Amino acid sequence: MKNIKISKNKAFLSLMLIFVFAAASSVILAQGSVKDDILKQFKENKAQIDKTDEELKASMQDMVEDLKKKNAKFKVELNEMMKYKISEITGLKPPSNKELKRLEEERRKKEELERKRAENERQKELKRLEDERKKREEEINRENDRKKQEEMRKQEEERRKQEDQKRNEQDKKEQMLDRNVPLNLAPSITLAAFAWNGKNTSTVVQYQGTCGSCWAFTSAAAYETNYIIKNGKTLHISEQAILNCSVDRTGKKAGSCDGGWYGGVFDYLMVNGAKTADQFPYQGKAASCADNSKTKYMVLKWGYIRSDAGIPSVKEVKEAIAKYGAIAATVKVTPAFQAYKSGIFDEHTKVSGPNDVNHAITIVGWDDNKQAYLVKNSWGPQWGENGYIWVEYGSNNIGYGAAWIVVAQE
Repeated sequence: MKNIKISKNKAFLSLMLIFVFAAASSVILAQGSVKDDILKQFKENKAQIDKTDEELKASMQDMVEDLKKKNAKFKVELNEMMKYKISEITGLKPPSNKELKRLEEERRKKEELERKRAENERQKELKRLEDERKKREEEINRENDRKKQEEMRKQEEERRKQEDQKRNEQDKKEQMLDRNVPLNLAPSITLAAFAWNGKNTSTVVQYQGTCGSCWAFTSAAAYETNYIIKNGKTLHISEQAILNCSVDRTGKKAGSCDGGWYGGVFDYLMVNGAKTADQFPYQGKAASCADNSKTKYMVLKWGYIRSDAGIPSVKEVKEAIAKYGAIAATVKVTPAFQAYKSGIFDEHTKVSGPNDVNHAITIVGWDDNKQAYLVKNSWGPQWGENGYIWVEYGSNNIGYGAAWIVVAQE
């Protein structure tokens, strides 16, 4: 690991923080998602920073020494995100294990009822087609005219071809109801490395600011990537509309700037669909829901990779990425995570249990050579590796609550 250089000059440290803050602000403005009043809000926040220059300096020194002792594989630096409390830039409030189990059981029962209904309809249709076929055969057998029988046979053959074609088309449509990634595009989980982070499969990393809305940004990032994969065109949905309007299946708000859970967002998108960012640009603070009308940008299905929403195995995550695309998930953010610059994040901080997490992120790929997932964050492209971070398998509860979604096909 490279040595971390920390300025001993307090004035230089202050200038560097101001430069990073200005750079972050310019990136946000360039994305066109923050109004002038949000910029003003962030400037006011700057004047109310909880950590002094000396405290930041001491914190970085302690961090560097600790990482050296652990032979960490990643580098850290002073950045704009270090100025804030972790609670100000995360915002995850996972449901209790009991609540997750209840919601998952409800979802599974609903899917089972839907499966049985579809199977009953299919059997009825097969019986109807069989009855029609028998009836037509009887009519043909009663015909004495060979030419007329031959003509009817040809017509029957053509009809069956058309039915087979329609049935094949319907099978393809039903198949895509259960996945986002077409079979011909699905990567093999035996690949050493794969990721949905190219310009044709991913959108620009967004910036949540000091609103604890990571859950909303993770929902949007997963939807956008999977929409591109399935429909072949780019879409930027509104995190602000998600923040303002999302409620879960029980009518409870999915979250606020004080935190939330992406499961409630996916419930909401199954009923109402998403709005675009052009309609509702991000404001960095919650507001009342201005438009609850339905859109075509729907979630058709969603669920946790593991039925108990626990941390899935690497194989299970790979399978979900290959079938659905980007995966919504969580991780435990620490000061070292805040300061991440590049490399493989292998902190493996102490946790009280698998649900000891505080930040929602999006897993978009894997690399077995690095033994790490590629994670899309919501702290802007100036953070980490262009807004991404490599998190080592098993570090900091990465993957708890990992969920897949199936988006609508146009």
